[in-house]
Amino acid sequence: MKTKIILPLLALALLLAACGKNERSVRKVATKDKTVAASTKILNETDLSPDDVLSVTRRGEKVTLRWDADFSDCKEISILRNSVDKAKNRQTVAHIPASSTEYVDTVPNTRVYWYWISVSTNDNKSKRFGPVRARADAGKTGEYTGASKGMSLIAQRTASSVVVAWDLPKDEYREITIWRRNKPEHTQGRNQRTLVLKTTERSGDVMDTLPDANASYWYWIEAIKADGTVRSKGPAKATFTIKGGKSK
Repeated sequence: MKTKIILPLLALALLLAACGKNERSVRKVATKDKTVAASTKILNETDLSPDDVLSVTRRGEKVTLRWDADFSDCKEISILRNSVDKAKNRQTVAHIPASSTEYVDTVPNTRVYWYWISVSTNDNKSKRFGPVRARADAGKTGEYTGASKGMSLIAQRTASSVVVAWDLPKDEYREITIWRRNKPEHTQGRNQRTLVLKTTERSGDVMDTLPDANASYWYWIEAIKADGTVRSKGPAKATFTIKGGKSK
């Protein structure tokens, strides 16, 4: 099951320039077929060159995402996934080297998933390509496990603060982040979550002072493993645990 999407080639050329690609490489990308460059919709045609497409293939729980652009002069590539073709609640599933041309994701269930690649430039900016659709596993051929299995995230609050406790499976983590928002949804852009903590400790707790004692709050944890895979859990609602407190 394979789906293709045209990369916006002008944007791609500008991105490569920002990453330090030489003028010749940028000019080569920018002068591709204008018909191809003008289209960014998802296609089912099979007569497109691999140089022009971002593709997704699914077999059971394994989803393979491939691209043919050379981003090796950039800083990093992030793989984003969602159950809908929208930015809201989009999840980062991996941070991989910029020289990569594919990524194999393990999804937690048989449903449809949508993917983006986000390319980070050396000046800490980024450009996203997608979304592209990985079809549902209609035959239920995969072996599925929960992506957050073995992860614990608990948020207990008073009126003015929350104690966030976490415990992750034994592994090597290069970065663990905890985020807060006053809504259970989040986006990567406007109305972003607030960073509470960065750490490498796989278990612990932190006290978070709240900006508004009358509001409700939710928390997320994202743990980047040594291989770049991201494990996530949340949103976990902060609940009152002291006598006389109200559940928000």
